[in-house]
Amino acid sequence: MSAARVTMATVAREAGVSPMTVSNVLSGKQSVSPDLRARVAAAIAATGYRMNATARTLRSGRSGVIGLLVPGATEPYSYYARLGGLVAQEARRHGLTLVVESPGPAPEAETELAAIEQGRSLQYDGMIITPLALGPQHASRLPADFPLVVLGERPGPLGVPHIGLPNRDGAYAATWHLLEQGARDIALISGAPTDEETVLTRRADGYRDALADWGPEAGEPHLVEISDLSPYAARSAVRESVRRGRRPDAYLGITDGVLLGALRGLADVGLHVPRDALAIGFDGIPEGELSVPSISTISPDHAWIAQRAVALLRGLLEAGTPDDLEFTAPYVLVERESTRR
Repeated sequence: MSAARVTMATVAREAGVSPMTVSNVLSGKQSVSPDLRARVAAAIAATGYRMNATARTLRSGRSGVIGLLVPGATEPYSYYARLGGLVAQEARRHGLTLVVESPGPAPEAETELAAIEQGRSLQYDGMIITPLALGPQHASRLPADFPLVVLGERPGPLGVPHIGLPNRDGAYAATWHLLEQGARDIALISGAPTDEETVLTRRADGYRDALADWGPEAGEPHLVEISDLSPYAARSAVRESVRRGRRPDAYLGITDGVLLGALRGLADVGLHVPRDALAIGFDGIPEGELSVPSISTISPDHAWIAQRAVALLRGLLEAGTPDDLEFTAPYVLVERESTRR
C-alpha cells in the first residue's frame, strides 16, 4: 500500500477502531487501553502510515517531539548515555519522539541557553535538561512559554521542576558500607574542592559525614584529586598517589567511571581490588558489572528518573506547573566483588 495514500482513516479501518482512537494513540493519551494501542500500532506498521508533522502541529498545537539536553552523552562510561536511552524509551511509550542534544562534557551557560532556544524554535513541545552551568540565576532568561524539566546535581532554575540525584545520602551509604567491611582509611577520588554546590561537593559531604558519624576509628578524610572526571585522570592520580607512599585500605570513586580508572591505576603498581583495597563507585553504569573485579556502586533508579521526567513534562503541557517542584531519585547500594574479601 502506498504511504502517500494512507490516511488516519485507513489506519482506523485496518485496526477496527475510530479515527479518534488512532489520533489519541498518536498523541500519547493514556485513556487508550493497551489492547487498542497495540492494534493501532500494528495497523500503522501494516499500512505504512506516516503522520504529517506540520499538520499535527497546526491541529493540536504540539509537534509530538521533546528534547533531551545532556552533557557528554557520547563520552565513555557515561551515566548520561544510559539515562538518555531510558528517557527515549519512556517518550516512545507515550507516543513522543525524543531528540537528544549534547553540547559537550563541560558546556557554558550560554551554550545551554542556546540549545534550549533552538529546541523552542524547532517547535519541540518541551525539553528535559541536565545543565552543568545553568542555575537559579538564569531563570529570567528561560523562555516562559517553553516547558522544561531539570535533571541533575545543580539546583534547578526557579519555578522549573527539578529531579536530583541522591548525592549526599548515596555517598554516605557508600562510605558506611566500606566502614562496615572493615575499612579504616578511605580515600575519596574526586575533583578539586570548590565553594560551588555540585555533584562533587554533595557527594564529598556525604563521605565526610559518614566518617564523622562512625567516629575516630574511621580515620580522617583524604582526597585523591583528579584533574577531570575521566577514567584516565583517575588512573594517573591513583597510580601517582600510591607511588608517593599513600596506600589507603579503601577508595570511594566520585563516579563509576572514575573508579574504573582507579582500578587500572592500582593494577599498574601491582595492587588489586579487593585484596589490597576495597572500592565502591557511584552511578550504577552497566560497565561496572562487567569489570574485573565487578564494582560495588550506588545505583540511582534510572528508570524512575526517566519516567518521572517525562511525566512531569507531559504534566506541564497538559496542566501547568505542579505544586511540588523538587524530587530526589531513590537508590540502592549494589554490592559486588570490589567490596568483598
